[in-house]
Amino acid sequence: MKINQIIIIVALAIVIIGAMVCDIVRRRQYKPSAQLNELKQPLSIEHATHGNIIETYTNISQLIPSLLRDIDRAKEYVLFQFFKFEKDSLGMVVREALIKKANEGVPVYVIYDAFPGCIVNHSFFREMKLYGVEVHRYNPVLPIPSPYSNNRNHRKIVVIDGHIGYMGGMNIAERYLKGVHNGDWRDTHLRIEGAACQQLQQVFMDDWRKQSTTTPHYTTLHHTTPHYTIHQAPCPIQIIASDPEDSIPPILQAMIQMADSAEQYLYIQSPYFLPPKPLQAALCQAAKRGVDVRLMIPKRGDRSIFISYASRSYLKPLLAAGVKVYFHTFGFIHAKAWVADDKIATVGSSNIDFRSFTQSSEVNAFVYDTIFAQQMRQIFEQDMQHCYLIPQDWWQQRSIKERLLQVIVKPFAHLL
Repeated sequence: MKINQIIIIVALAIVIIGAMVCDIVRRRQYKPSAQLNELKQPLSIEHATHGNIIETYTNISQLIPSLLRDIDRAKEYVLFQFFKFEKDSLGMVVREALIKKANEGVPVYVIYDAFPGCIVNHSFFREMKLYGVEVHRYNPVLPIPSPYSNNRNHRKIVVIDGHIGYMGGMNIAERYLKGVHNGDWRDTHLRIEGAACQQLQQVFMDDWRKQSTTTPHYTTLHHTTPHYTIHQAPCPIQIIASDPEDSIPPILQAMIQMADSAEQYLYIQSPYFLPPKPLQAALCQAAKRGVDVRLMIPKRGDRSIFISYASRSYLKPLLAAGVKVYFHTFGFIHAKAWVADDKIATVGSSNIDFRSFTQSSEVNAFVYDTIFAQQMRQIFEQDMQHCYLIPQDWWQQRSIKERLLQVIVKPFAHLL
């Protein structure tokens, strides 16, 4: 090998190592705000905000008109964060709404995750910047390798003027409108009015601080009169955020608490089911003490067949404990929703998998309200029309192909 080649290789190695060290130092300098730490409290109505009003959406065709209307009515600022914000027909419509608002002089701030953003033409976001939208790419993956590259921001948050917020499981992509080969894309998202929006805003602000030394310059709103009202009684909401830096993920803890405290029923929807052992044990114990525990997962995954088989590999102890497991067969169910005893329900971005609990930043709303819980239970029961219940002896009756694939993929569950 020639000396010039050796010099080039050494120089590249120094640049890469230096960049990695700088990235590590920068991240260690970041300290979560006190307000964000308050959103990592145990599940308790004592930590909830009150006077909130909720509207629930179960598909993106319901969500988008409301979201565009609220963006158009923004007077003070728009905070906009999605794991996926794709350059397609839907993404272009939303982008134009944000640009229009920025042209009117309203500050607009956008965060998108760099990993799925890699497949988006960066001109899509560059043009937003040209028109006055402040845009940050969360945790860039290339060209600098980093031990943090696998840490992604899976949150979906919108805050408008401090008193209107959106959060849940939906991304901005037209496939949510078109569905998949065998049916609709089913998801759950919330529109919130009230004090909980200030907590969502705090989550956004800490994510912004991770990527920028500048602070958004917007007016902090006091409580104002909403542009229109939704006919639902105000309810307490506890916003809980989780990050890869957490030694014990607060959202995982809250889910375990829901399972431990359930007395009558616990209904769960998740697109993936790769549970840590403490959560798996909590679900089994709930079923054994007589709680009607129901788990709804897709029969077929959206990304690859391996995730479906990995999810099924965790079902044996649940079936043995008496958990009712439903395969959703019409389209793809992407909802991340829990409801228990007509007392408490949660909707958010967190899947039941290792990635959500250890590698991704997530946010969930835990709602302490009978009316909302009943609504979530009714949504679950409606979705059961597109499901079939797995027989208790399903595990013993699996095909050789199913058994083999589950054995192969389960060791890689932490990576899926």
